[in-house]
Amino acid sequence: MTRYALYFTPSPASPWHAAGTQWLGRDALGGGSREQPHIPGVPPELFAQLTRAARRYGFHATLKAPFRLAEDAHPARLLEMAGAFCATQQPIVLPAPQVARHRDFLALTSEDAGGEAAALAMRCVSHFDVLRARLTPEEIAHRRRDRLTPRQEILLQRWGYPYTEEQFRFHMTLTGALSGVAAETAARVQSAAQRHFAALAQTPLRIDGLSIMREAAPGAPFLLWKRCDFAPPHVALAGASRRLLAAESANDMQPR
Repeated sequence: MTRYALYFTPSPASPWHAAGTQWLGRDALGGGSREQPHIPGVPPELFAQLTRAARRYGFHATLKAPFRLAEDAHPARLLEMAGAFCATQQPIVLPAPQVARHRDFLALTSEDAGGEAAALAMRCVSHFDVLRARLTPEEIAHRRRDRLTPRQEILLQRWGYPYTEEQFRFHMTLTGALSGVAAETAARVQSAAQRHFAALAQTPLRIDGLSIMREAAPGAPFLLWKRCDFAPPHVALAGASRRLLAAESANDMQPR
C-alpha cells in the first residue's frame, strides 16, 4: 500500500542537501546513491547498517509523518491541497542545525525559539489529516514499540503519529537506533557527524517548501513525488488576508 509523507528537504542547491545526502549515502530527491564518508574505527558495512533506516527515508525533517490515503481520497487531491497550502506559507530561517542525540538516534537539531517550525508542522498535521486513513492495529502496535507516554498515546490516536503538538522537535535524522551499539562506536559516529557538518556551523537552514514524499510499497525507499515552494512573504500575506476577509464576510451573512 502506497504511503505519502510531508517533509522539509533542503533545496538541491543547498549545502545542507549536499552534506546530508552524502552522510546518508542517498539522495531521495532523485539523485541516486552517494559515497558515504569513511569513519576511522568503524567498518563501512557497520556504518551503512547504522544509517540504513535513515537512508530509506532520505535527508529530511518530518512535518507530517508517513500515512496512507483514505479510501475516498485521491493523490490528485493531495497535490491540490499542497499547492494551496504552500501558497500561504512563508519561508522560515532556523539557526544552523547541530549534531545531537535525539531520543535513541543521531540527528541535526536546531533551536526553534519562536516556535515557527513547530507551528508549521502542526499546520501540516491538521490541514492534511482529512486525507489520512485511520491507523490499522498493526500500525498502532508498531508505533507503540517506542514505549509511548500517555500523552503520546493520545496524540497517536488523534493524529496517527505521537510526536506532534508539544511533542514535536525539529530534527533531521542521521542514524538509526544506537542503543544496541557499542559506546565507543556510537561516540566515533557522533564525532564523525560533527566533523562532517562542521563547515555549515554558520549556515542557517531555510525552510522554504514542502516535499511530498512517496513510498510505493512497504519497505521501499521514499522518493520525492512533488515539491511545492512557499510563496514570497508579500504573496503569502496577501492570500491569508483574502481568506480572512472572506471568512469574516461569510460570518456577517449568517443569521443572528
